[in-house]
Amino acid sequence: MIVPALPAAVLGLVTFAAVALIYHHHLRDRLHSDNKRSIALGAMLGAGTVLLMVQPVEIRPGVLIDARVLLMGFAGLLGGWRGAGAALVVTLPARIMLGGTGMVVGMATLTLAALVGLIWRVIESRIDLRPPWNYFGFGAFLSLALVTILLFPAEARADALATVPALVGVNLVGAALARWMEVGVGQSIQQKERLERLSMTDTLTGVGSRLSLTEAVEARLANAQQSGQSFALISMDIDNLKNINGTLGYAAGDAVLRSLARRLSSATRPSEVMARVAGDEFVIVLPPAGRADVMSRADELLKAAREPHGIDSYVVLTTVSAGVVWAPGDGVTPRELIQNAEIAVESAKHQGRNQAISFDTQMREIFSRRAGLTQALHRELATPTGLSLAYQPQCRLSDGRLWGAEVLLRWDHPEFGRISPGEFVPVAEAAGLVRKLDGWVFDRAAAQLADWQRQGYDLKLSVNLSVLSLMMEGTAREFLDRLAAHDADPSMMTVEITESEALEDSETGLENLQILDAAGISLALDDFGTGHSSLRYVQNLPLSTLKIDKSFIGAIDGDAAKARAILRATLELARQLDLTVVAEGVETQSQFDWLRDRRCQVAQGFLLARPMTASDFQTDWLEQRLEAT
Repeated sequence: MIVPALPAAVLGLVTFAAVALIYHHHLRDRLHSDNKRSIALGAMLGAGTVLLMVQPVEIRPGVLIDARVLLMGFAGLLGGWRGAGAALVVTLPARIMLGGTGMVVGMATLTLAALVGLIWRVIESRIDLRPPWNYFGFGAFLSLALVTILLFPAEARADALATVPALVGVNLVGAALARWMEVGVGQSIQQKERLERLSMTDTLTGVGSRLSLTEAVEARLANAQQSGQSFALISMDIDNLKNINGTLGYAAGDAVLRSLARRLSSATRPSEVMARVAGDEFVIVLPPAGRADVMSRADELLKAAREPHGIDSYVVLTTVSAGVVWAPGDGVTPRELIQNAEIAVESAKHQGRNQAISFDTQMREIFSRRAGLTQALHRELATPTGLSLAYQPQCRLSDGRLWGAEVLLRWDHPEFGRISPGEFVPVAEAAGLVRKLDGWVFDRAAAQLADWQRQGYDLKLSVNLSVLSLMMEGTAREFLDRLAAHDADPSMMTVEITESEALEDSETGLENLQILDAAGISLALDDFGTGHSSLRYVQNLPLSTLKIDKSFIGAIDGDAAKARAILRATLELARQLDLTVVAEGVETQSQFDWLRDRRCQVAQGFLLARPMTASDFQTDWLEQRLEAT
């Protein structure tokens, strides 16, 4: 019976192809919403079904068949419930107008075919049927609509049942051909539904994706607008994932992300929505609640994140910084809320990490300024116009004579004005520009040192280098090449470093320091006494100088007996280790005298001189020293 059914299948396919072409080329792009497209496609398929009903194919005398089940099934499959509804609105009245003894059964068949198409739409998105089985599967499943033949009167049922094989053949052939043509309206429903499902899920962790979060936030914003109740969104970012990736590898980092996702998912309540939006950032949307309850909930989530992760043979500890925003007060779109939450996370990190902080508008101002500084620094390093170097004298306490100078970086910007290094250096570090910035400073200082050496001036210049620069491969070689290019004496250059746990654990950083030391460059430990492991630094690094932090020097004029005791102990330690001590921030004569009486070698501070330009330094200090000799 399948061969005689071909004319009906061909007629159905031609009708379907005509509908698909008209829809695809003339209607789809003019309709600007998926709902309208579904309704239009369903209505057109319904019209095609009516056309088939009035032009049935005779496969033998007295037995007529058509492809109405095929088209109605496609209306449900391709158009969803809106398309199925539109097709039924078109076809059911037409079937009533045709009348006949089989009208009720015919209407039931049309309705069931559309429902079968809807059901297959769901089934196909959840199973993995490969061609051609997905085509034949749809055709066979469509044939379930023929069960309505059992509703025929007994005298007509035998003839109707005799058409079942032919009708099944029509469905199989028509569905196979239409699916082979990809139905002329876009990618297959199976692929589309699967892609939609994947887009709502984060593939690494299995939790919700950014898209799913966006939809959830949009829905809650709509509810908040109607009810007047606000809700909170908590963004969480792992504090030390970069270190985990660097030490254990990216596979371990991914394992930590999966472990944290499972832990947060377990801690998430049914009324909350969780998603991973990017990298190591997770977001949880809370239901309406008071501020105190929300912050308490954030602390609970941070506590859950602190639990150790068992990764292979390692026990990995993580902490998380969190930012909290309230909608709609802190944003009226998902993008704005997520961005403000991320800004609050950055603020939490800057304030010590492992804590939750609520967003406020001042944070956005700080973020905007930092973003502006980042862009400005990119342009400045490409064509330096506002960067300059200042020089602050360092003098021997024994006779007040010039010993050296610290090179200090200055940046004057036409929009931001005078920008403190304490502000723009962290920006450079965060933006990955710090090595380029350090290289510019070192190059300019080397050029100035060589110029003064050619003029007969003999002094040491101290240059600050970021720990991040020292942890990069090739930094020491690059800076030595810059010295050689200017023919500057390495022994007259000092590199100042600050204490850092990261540098202490970095083989590359220690190797760079050893290369600089072997080349004759002196190494100074800046801000001595304020870090976490000052004595360990003194023991392990090839240092020649200790710079005592100004907070200890300022205590000389007060009642801080402990600070003075620390100063005396530091000076004695330096003598035992044959290290030069430079006292920073000397601002009063009493501080100068106290340090001199205790045989501190060098002082630096406003009492002696403020930072100045190279020309002023040469005139006021170098030339005067040369004349004095």
